[in-house]
Amino acid sequence: MVKIAVILFILFYSSVATADKFTLIQSLTLCNPNFFKEVYANKSELQKYTNIQTFDKNKAYISVENRTDTNKNYTYFKIPMTYKNLTIKGYYDSAMDLGKMGKYYFWGFIIDNDINQIKETLNFIDWKNMEDNLLYIANPMIRNINDEIHVWNENTGTVVGVKTIPAPDTTEKLLLLEKGANMNLLICSIQGIVTVELLKQERPDIK
Repeated sequence: MVKIAVILFILFYSSVATADKFTLIQSLTLCNPNFFKEVYANKSELQKYTNIQTFDKNKAYISVENRTDTNKNYTYFKIPMTYKNLTIKGYYDSAMDLGKMGKYYFWGFIIDNDINQIKETLNFIDWKNMEDNLLYIANPMIRNINDEIHVWNENTGTVVGVKTIPAPDTTEKLLLLEKGANMNLLICSIQGIVTVELLKQERPDIK
């Protein structure tokens, strides 16, 4: 009886942990501020892997040393997290102000798998091929500087702000799956005209 109880406990705990990681990954792929509520909801488990900072009572984020420094804008976990067949080994958080070209913010996970394996595992996402085996995007959104603050529209343009400059007076937001020189990234991006008000809405972790 004791052995059965232990086995059931392990199975239950494993299923809960997997579900938590799924909601965390799924929340990131939507590229909206609810991701930071999901980090908070899972902070007890995430603290086993990395440093978690809470804010606004019900939100949290994974901290990096300096998001504006390319040598310090990521952190590797103490031990990797797993989601299905993926090994999530760190978090990436980059911010760049390119003046007239706009402001660029990226946040998401470093995954220690082949980029195509990541794409196939996350097959609930409608990926668009930008560069074979190098770059895929999903959920491209766009807004005009004069739109209401919560308005985002589907970006149906054939070229979006990946390796391009967003159109004048617009902001783009999208999910990226990118093969980098040293790491493969599953990250969100918001870029272009990013006002203080919009940043506060989309990236509440940045003060």
